[in-house]
Amino acid sequence: MTSEKTTLPPARVEVALKERLIRYAESQERPVSWVIRKAIEEYLNRHEEGSIVQDPDRKV
Repeated sequence: MTSEKTTLPPARVEVALKERLIRYAESQERPVSWVIRKAIEEYLNRHEEGSIVQDPDRKV
């Protein structure tokens, strides 16, 4: 049986963001990895529908 999951490269974030992530995950009684997966999925769903030009996080 093969797994449908894989790992991603590490992402560096500021300490304050990591602490927020941990607090939020705990408040939802979810692991941090679950919150990260959901955030990535929501981001991609929102941004794949439009063009790269519409991405507010992208520096031109």
